[in-house]
Amino acid sequence: MYRGDLARDGHPTTAKLTDRTALRLAIAWRAHLDGPVDGTPAVAAGMVIAGSAGGTLAAFDARTGATIWAKHGLGAISGSPAVGADRVYVGTLTGHVYARRLSSGDQLWDWRGPPNANVWASPVAYADLVIVGVASPYGDNPLVPGRLFGLDAATGRERWTMCIRTDCSPGDGVWSTPAIDASGRAFVGVGNPDDGLLAFDPSTGKRTWLASLYPDADRDLDIGASPVIFDMRGREVIAQAAVEGLLAVLDAATGAVVWSREIVKGSAVHGLIASPAFDGRLLYVNSASPPTGMFALDPSDGTVVWRHDTDQPVYSAPAVGNGVVIFGSGAVFGDLKSGSILALSTADGHALWSYDAHSAVRSGPALAGDLVVAGDYAGDLMAFRPKS
Repeated sequence: MYRGDLARDGHPTTAKLTDRTALRLAIAWRAHLDGPVDGTPAVAAGMVIAGSAGGTLAAFDARTGATIWAKHGLGAISGSPAVGADRVYVGTLTGHVYARRLSSGDQLWDWRGPPNANVWASPVAYADLVIVGVASPYGDNPLVPGRLFGLDAATGRERWTMCIRTDCSPGDGVWSTPAIDASGRAFVGVGNPDDGLLAFDPSTGKRTWLASLYPDADRDLDIGASPVIFDMRGREVIAQAAVEGLLAVLDAATGAVVWSREIVKGSAVHGLIASPAFDGRLLYVNSASPPTGMFALDPSDGTVVWRHDTDQPVYSAPAVGNGVVIFGSGAVFGDLKSGSILALSTADGHALWSYDAHSAVRSGPALAGDLVVAGDYAGDLMAFRPKS
């Protein structure tokens, strides 16, 4: 699933890549899809599953890259597939969520959201539900009400629905993928005008609290990054990044801000748009606004421990192994034929390895064992392993 687990910390327990083995990463295979691959691929049952902006969902052999199945014409896919049991779920910018059989890609159900609503975020497989957030089309044209839906995982039937704004008026789009803690509390970022973090019960859709992080003032500074759940000195907290350039840590129980810090000066579709990562020691935050690159922060107060600058903006959510953090670089606006995948030491941020993709890499890498998989704007899905 997106970020590896429901805590969305980008530090999956199955990741075996280390700072030493990252030095030996080499291309293992490459596959091509019919459009940009912006979401993080899912790795499950010996397969890599990825979606494209061209509307294709495909599964590849994780060892060889051979195509196992491919389904076309679904509508543009922005987020990541989620795998639950024998099903794979994916959302589209045409407002659909599809459930497909993992082994064959055969369709099990097709849910359609409200008129004009897009599914930008990744579906969440949780218990016997699929949780889906919707937002407006790009540019908020038209601006639609942000909503969350709890769908029956087996049938796609709506079990609950919640408007983010209490009067269900337009705004507060759900661009980010919800995170869920071990006790069954869910959290998700919401867009303008509230630009904040919502806590809710994922089983019923009942809201717990909504904390606005800053006044939007018609600046279109939506929160698109997924929240990260972690423990800080015995207290559960949530880290939330924003395109405004702010990173805030909030108390999970109350929504009270523990600390917040402006990392960069953001703007619409820039700033801290990528989801952060956390490895138990540091928070890793990528910036699409100057200075572009990676910031490693002390989770207790947001102090910058180290910074690694990149020539390109970073829209790619970082993934963390053992002593290594890996992410892509490349633009959304500008030169789309330039971009790289980089691996840095978590100790001090120095570069361990990089790969020139000759295309913007906005996909967050997936780490599974020593496998690294990411997509790019050209539609290529690239898999890397350490050379023996």
